[in-house]
Amino acid sequence: MKRAGRAIRTVLLGGAALAASLACGGAPVGTDGAAPPAPSTAQATGDAAPPPAPDAGTADRLSLLPAHDAALAGLPGAAASGELAWTAPKEWVAETPKSGMRKAQYRLPAAPGDKEAGECVVYYFGAGQGGDVKANLDRWAAQFHGGGKASPKFSETTAGGFTISRAEVHGTYTPSPMSMGGGPDPEPKADSMLLGAIVPGPDANWFFKCTGPEKTMEANRARFDALLASLSAGR
Repeated sequence: MKRAGRAIRTVLLGGAALAASLACGGAPVGTDGAAPPAPSTAQATGDAAPPPAPDAGTADRLSLLPAHDAALAGLPGAAASGELAWTAPKEWVAETPKSGMRKAQYRLPAAPGDKEAGECVVYYFGAGQGGDVKANLDRWAAQFHGGGKASPKFSETTAGGFTISRAEVHGTYTPSPMSMGGGPDPEPKADSMLLGAIVPGPDANWFFKCTGPEKTMEANRARFDALLASLSAGR
């Protein structure tokens, strides 16, 4: 009986010590001597776990120029690290690209008297793809005929730390099926103009190809120049 009484007192004292430990904020001890895992922050607060961050490579990042530049607007977006960033002129209307090779696509407002709007497409074909500068400049020029001795014009400029190869071509334009994003064979378009630029990205060239009626393209020349001036490396 004495032995049983001592056992009961031991159990009671142990229980009291455990209760005192819990009351003071001590962690209960498991049967293996380790504290059980603490609840996650979401469980502790009752909040659902935050959704995964969106893939930053799904949208073009628009790096804003100073606010005093009235030719440009555009809202900032995101770009994957290593991609290019730019600001689109506020007058250009962003459209859904017609193919996966097009990173961006814009409709350029038609000049008075022109029945068609212009188009500016940004092409990127993937790391190591797309070909060299000269081959692409020659291919663009070959899509035009009858532009006179002054066409085409090739030049180089610098912006955002890039050496940019530029093209200006006039004449009757016959787009390639790839340029049209599929569909029937394109019809030749007289009195057309191309303003183009090839920019060396981190892993491949990027191609900015703007085409349309000559008056429309002349009206958008300064806007195209401003877009190129806004180029920077995506972060």
